[in-house]
Amino acid sequence: MKLTYSVRPVLRTDKKRKDGTCPIHFSVRVGQYVTRMPSGKYINEKDWDSKNNCPKKKDKFLQLLATYLNKKASGFETYMLTQESLGKPITLTVAMNYFRDNTKVNLFDFWQQQITLWEFSKEYNTLKSYKSGLNIIKQFNPKMNFGDISYDLIQRYDVFLRKVRGNQDGGCYTKHKVFKAIINEAIRKGYMDVNPYKDFPIKASKGNREFLSINEVKKLMTYEVDKSNETLTRVKDLFLFSCFTGLRYSDVMNIKLENIKDEPSRIEIKVQKTDRPLAIPLMPNARAILQKYNGYAIKPKTSSALPQMANQVVNRGLKDLMKLVGINKSISFHCARHSFASNLIENGVYISHVKDLLGHTNIAQTQIYAKSLSEDLYSSMDKLNDVYHHAI
Repeated sequence: MKLTYSVRPVLRTDKKRKDGTCPIHFSVRVGQYVTRMPSGKYINEKDWDSKNNCPKKKDKFLQLLATYLNKKASGFETYMLTQESLGKPITLTVAMNYFRDNTKVNLFDFWQQQITLWEFSKEYNTLKSYKSGLNIIKQFNPKMNFGDISYDLIQRYDVFLRKVRGNQDGGCYTKHKVFKAIINEAIRKGYMDVNPYKDFPIKASKGNREFLSINEVKKLMTYEVDKSNETLTRVKDLFLFSCFTGLRYSDVMNIKLENIKDEPSRIEIKVQKTDRPLAIPLMPNARAILQKYNGYAIKPKTSSALPQMANQVVNRGLKDLMKLVGINKSISFHCARHSFASNLIENGVYISHVKDLLGHTNIAQTQIYAKSLSEDLYSSMDKLNDVYHHAI
């Protein structure tokens, strides 16, 4: 099917400068995808005709500006028709190349455009990381452009992250990863030739794989939260539900009544992080928590099946809960997923089955939960010895 495309000038009132002028961008659409390309021109908001998307033609300057924008838009139509006649695929990248040939796009504009382009292909939290990364880069060097990016700059950026912002290894890894991805996109689209990160390897810090043992989960299950503390009760239920299903926080929050199925009892969802379908069998303890918050009340199938709580609120509650229960571990909500996986493996469940229950795409992701403790090794050898002993 042939893709349709269009272009129109828009005033970016959200990017007003100190002198009161706002940048004029071109809103470019190809099929369902839309982005904005800077025109390099600025105008006062009072001089912009928002109904017709053009400058008010009340003086010579504004008339000339309107003519310039019209010519640019007309040139775009001609350019796109030319690309079609040459048999080139009509994509948003092709459309953006027209404006790159005629305007100077700086690093920050390019970064913002990429966030817009990724709106439908990356999840909300990932986009949030790119937006945060852009703000941090601006703090580090508010005048940075493509030509400034070098191995030396990457080194200085690392020092900035650690000394000025106080980021630990994990935080630095995330910020570098985001910057590296933006540079790779710039290389693909012709703004840069080489990624200096090739000489500056970034390594993920060893994550905290803290989890609750089976006995600790039982201890939490039997702990009675004060009835007056409704928040802590919900924190306990949500955490235990994740221990029983292995679902991430985002997926627990997204479970709707329509996702709960019978015969066999299970949850069927599309995992937010990977957009892959996942079916999780429901053990009675998990089913009981769902029943507690839904009972026999008549609700729309699109209603949330569990209480809605911010991740930060849940994690704060877990700190208090662990102290009350007497568990001396630093536990976050994600540790419930670790507990689910580790306890399955401890009980002899095939790692391939654990992989499927966690929704992992490859077995290597699951094997991190299979790292044995030294005492487990000795226990395994004792079991093998017993097998040989009884075989005699």
